[in-house]
Amino acid sequence: MNYIILWILGFATLWAGLKLFDDEILLIVTLFVGAGLVLAGLFASPGQLQVVIEIALIASLFHICTECIERGDRA
Repeated sequence: MNYIILWILGFATLWAGLKLFDDEILLIVTLFVGAGLVLAGLFASPGQLQVVIEIALIASLFHICTECIERGDRA
């Protein structure tokens, strides 16, 4: 059940990074920390759940990358 705690911390970090930081550097750092926590939970999880979490992680990373691109286009 430790993987659930790691997933909660990881996805909360990804969400908080989007909501709290306007600076791209802090956004990228929270991206790596959140992704690392989610991956640690992924390694500890049962095989059946790994595919679902991988899809959710890729979708969240894509969303964060598009946020950075949109912020760069405004300047």
